[in-house]
Amino acid sequence: MKALELHSVSKVFGSQRALAGVDLELHAGEVHALLGQNGSGKSTLIKVLAGFHAPDGPAEASVLGAPLALGDAAAAYAAGLRFVHQDLALIDKLDVTDNLALGERYAGRRWLGHRRERAAAAAHLAAFGIDLDPDRLVGELSSSQRTMVAVVRALHPAAPPARVLVLDEVTASLPKTEVEQVFALIRRIRDDGGTVLYVTHRLEEVFAIADRVTVLRDARRVATSPVGRLDHDGLVELIVGRRLDEFYPAAPHSRDEVVLSARGLTGRTVTEVDLDVHRGEVLGIAGLAGSGREEIPYLLFGARPWTGGELRLGGTTYDALTPPAAIAHGLALIPADRAGEGATPSMSLRENLTLPRLRSNRAGWMSLSRERRESSAWLDRLRVVPADGEAPLSRLSGGNQQKVMLARWFRCDPAVLLLDEPTQGIDVGSKAAIYEQLTERTGQGLSVVVASTDHEELAAICDRVLVVAGGRIRAELSGRALTADAISKGILARPGDPVNQRGADRA
Repeated sequence: MKALELHSVSKVFGSQRALAGVDLELHAGEVHALLGQNGSGKSTLIKVLAGFHAPDGPAEASVLGAPLALGDAAAAYAAGLRFVHQDLALIDKLDVTDNLALGERYAGRRWLGHRRERAAAAAHLAAFGIDLDPDRLVGELSSSQRTMVAVVRALHPAAPPARVLVLDEVTASLPKTEVEQVFALIRRIRDDGGTVLYVTHRLEEVFAIADRVTVLRDARRVATSPVGRLDHDGLVELIVGRRLDEFYPAAPHSRDEVVLSARGLTGRTVTEVDLDVHRGEVLGIAGLAGSGREEIPYLLFGARPWTGGELRLGGTTYDALTPPAAIAHGLALIPADRAGEGATPSMSLRENLTLPRLRSNRAGWMSLSRERRESSAWLDRLRVVPADGEAPLSRLSGGNQQKVMLARWFRCDPAVLLLDEPTQGIDVGSKAAIYEQLTERTGQGLSVVVASTDHEELAAICDRVLVVAGGRIRAELSGRALTADAISKGILARPGDPVNQRGADRA
């Protein structure tokens, strides 16, 4: 039985075609992945389903065979379409019981009794196999627990029966160790006969959770297939329109000149770290959460306090460093939390781009027209979409926000660029564009330090990878010994276990 059918869905915004005759069919009791680059039409299709946008032209839709009026939020709700988005829309200062009631209603009809409401919330959670105290504040929950609360709220028993659950990048901000907990919930919903439309940028999740997959590219549906008939490389080719061997750039060759050197660097987690960064190389840092991997870029930038060690940069040795001094000496940092630590989402693209280095004339005045010209050139160079310097950064997709962050620091011409999880939550097309930019810049002498949990990415783009465990560098992988499997084995190895660290240069 078809849980959802869409036919000939089109949408145009001005001169921009967002959807062009898209068809989509979801079978009852399946998890159906929806994939595509930023700008492929995924978000617009979801908004049409939710009733936020009305389609252009004679589109048709049905839920379990009953006609659905697209562009009508009330009709979508009555038909049983439920949506959970990446931001989850939870209130941290309220407990689980109150968050579950948001948007629906409490169990009591006339009077609210804490015991009755708590029991109803506990029963709803238990129906999905979730053992969670309904009295806990949502702000105290783990990332995966928050996501599960948002998902089961969408299936609230007081609402009309849910027919299709749309999960729009709900795992984008989750560490991989917590994703499986959410997957267990999704599988339970599917096994109980529910239908899930699952939107993600993480391709490994498609093979872990989805039954079928639909790919959009350039506003059109290019494929729908059972997941079992595809492999990773084939799926990437469908999404970006080119083979995987054209996706990752060739790793640049390292050079002899050391531009950044740390000796005995010690922070809250890492202890006595020694490392050298050579001109024009990409140095990777791998490790489990809590290993110290995520601390190293911030220590190098002076964004976290040192408790020991020294840093040699530009011919000068430092036993302490601040971010302003780091920037002045050619360091740049793009943190994993772009919105919280790396950018100001409410400010414009232009303001975010020029913020680290504001140019003024001899009289000390800044020229707005000059700033606009300069920011516009950088937005075009990094192919940011939309390239509107006055638009707030918050309106951009994750991939385009990251391009703005790269443009910000490329404009400052740094010697070393420090990156923490640079492609987390970013579509594969934007990843390719970011790799191309890094390749071009390293060819011009930029050095890059990448801390990441994506082992395939590290193996593909890095000259060397340092494996961190227990706050110390356990191994250095390079040449033919540098593979995703070797990185994974290295971070899980026990102290003293042999790690094949070096191999011949890769072709």
